[in-house]
Amino acid sequence: MHDVNYLAILVAGLVPMVVGSLWYGPLFGKRWLELMETTEEEIAAGFSPLKTYGVSFLLALVTAWVLAQLLAGLGGGGPMAAVHVVLLLVVGIVIPIANQSVAFERRKAGLAVLSVGYNLVAFLGQAILLSIWN
Repeated sequence: MHDVNYLAILVAGLVPMVVGSLWYGPLFGKRWLELMETTEEEIAAGFSPLKTYGVSFLLALVTAWVLAQLLAGLGGGGPMAAVHVVLLLVVGIVIPIANQSVAFERRKAGLAVLSVGYNLVAFLGQAILLSIWN
C-alpha cells in the first residue's frame, strides 16, 4: 500500500455527492425520473437519507482511496495521469458493467448512459483533486 493523503481522500469522497446532486438534479433529474418511470413523490416515500447518502459516501471514500492508490502507484503523474487512469477505469470497468445491466437485467440503455456519464464526471473530479492534492 502506498502512503496517501487521507484529508484529500475525505474531500474527494464528497465529489460524487456534489456531482450526483447536480447530475440527478437540475442537469438530468427529469430525464432520469422519466427513464425510471417514477416520480419524485414515489422516490421520497421510501427514502432513507442516512442509508442512501451514508452508504454512498462510504463507498465514495473507498473509490477515492483506490484512485489515490492507483495514482500513487504511478508516482503521482499529475492531472493528466488522473485523466488517463479514469478513462481506463471507465472504458475497462464501468462501461462493461453498465452493458451487463442493459443486456442481462433489461435496464434501459438511457439509464446506463446517464450512469456512465455520472461516473465519468465523478471519477474525473476525484482523481484530478487527488492528483493535485497529493
